[in-house]
Amino acid sequence: SDRQTMASGVAFDTKLLEPYEEMKLRSKYQYIIYKISDDKTNIILDCLGDKGASFEEFCSKLPDNDCRYGILDVPITTKSGAETNKLIFVCWSDDNASVKPKMLYASSKDALKKALTGIAEEYQATDRGDLDMNEIRKKAGSA
Repeated sequence: SDRQTMASGVAFDTKLLEPYEEMKLRSKYQYIIYKISDDKTNIILDCLGDKGASFEEFCSKLPDNDCRYGILDVPITTKSGAETNKLIFVCWSDDNASVKPKMLYASSKDALKKALTGIAEEYQATDRGDLDMNEIRKKAGSA
């Protein structure tokens, strides 16, 4: 079936991976944000950032007192000095969110991450101060 159910009982439709494939293969989007539906049963698409969208725009889509999964296209400089881009998984879990969503997002994350083939690194952010492009670039492998 097209539905994958995670250990947490939250499911996602593999159609959710289509924008990710477009982002990975054609750099169609700057970011993708997924969220868990209000009834806590599915991971759904929250928003897509057009190619060239700013990091500030991405951050503005991460709500206070809640959690989200993000995929961000970041420019990095390799150790040899080459410029390239990497996709990184950003896990937003606001410190001020209540315990239940934090636990639900934490327990549902790995299955989604596994389905997003080709993403090596994950960046955890628990407050606005963590949303630092330089730190995210380093985590993605920038020299």
